[in-house]
Amino acid sequence: MARVMGEDHLLELDDGRTVGYATWGDPDGTPVFIVHGTPGSRLVLFPGLDDPGWLGRRRVRFVGVDRPGYGYSDAWPEADLLDCAEDLVRVADDLGLGRFSALGFSGGGPCAIALSVLVPERVGGVAVVSGLGMLERSDAYEGMGAEYVVAFEMARRSPVRLATEIEEAAREVRESSWGSASGISEELPDVDLRILDHPDAQTYFFGPSEEVVRQGAAGWIDDLLCLVKPWPFHLDEIVGVDVLIYHGEADVLVPAQHAKRLAEGISGSSLRLYRGEGHFSIDGYIKEIVETLLTT
Repeated sequence: MARVMGEDHLLELDDGRTVGYATWGDPDGTPVFIVHGTPGSRLVLFPGLDDPGWLGRRRVRFVGVDRPGYGYSDAWPEADLLDCAEDLVRVADDLGLGRFSALGFSGGGPCAIALSVLVPERVGGVAVVSGLGMLERSDAYEGMGAEYVVAFEMARRSPVRLATEIEEAAREVRESSWGSASGISEELPDVDLRILDHPDAQTYFFGPSEEVVRQGAAGWIDDLLCLVKPWPFHLDEIVGVDVLIYHGEADVLVPAQHAKRLAEGISGSSLRLYRGEGHFSIDGYIKEIVETLLTT
């Protein structure tokens, strides 16, 4: 696959931190933030969106932002979801964007949703794709792959052990890039295995490995610790923002019941479930998802 080339930026904040971000697509197009998953970086881009002709016709400008500890963004261990969303707003300000939309993938879904609480007057719409929901619910792990349950429980109960495990995973990524699809989860459905078998597919969904672990395991660890904390807002606080939720029914990384609970909690949201699709194979619908987001 030949990636659409983006343009990197470094934003120096008044608090002394640096935030890394990238832009690609039509510079004058409708801005859509791609909020990367866990792990990830500013350079995450769904394979289905790597289409210069489509980007030009749709007149869309994508913006990717490194969450703290990933890529060029300084670590910020105490950051919560609203803090991470605030960095997206700072980037929007740096680009002179009054209004923008956001697409949150997987572990980036909660951060994208947080924008709806933080700056509802500036958010045109939010699409949550294969997005993680609140993990403090009693049924949060139902249907989730065992290794992901273990990781989240380590984040909740044994952060020191989590750090050791993730540092080892980051070392492997740094030395050998992304491994086989089975390294993500041995329980992945065939539809996900097929898409991840394509060359560089994991680089699209997670970003180039050198960016994810540029600072070692810092971002990856802090991301997991952030995701297991109670969200710093309630879903019923989301008012006046179109939240569109998309999920594959065969997803074993983030089970579809997460999408259902989000839809139940966010008044006026819409939910679309894809029969037989998994966490990554939903890419087959990603252009349609973005086109719908652009009309909100």
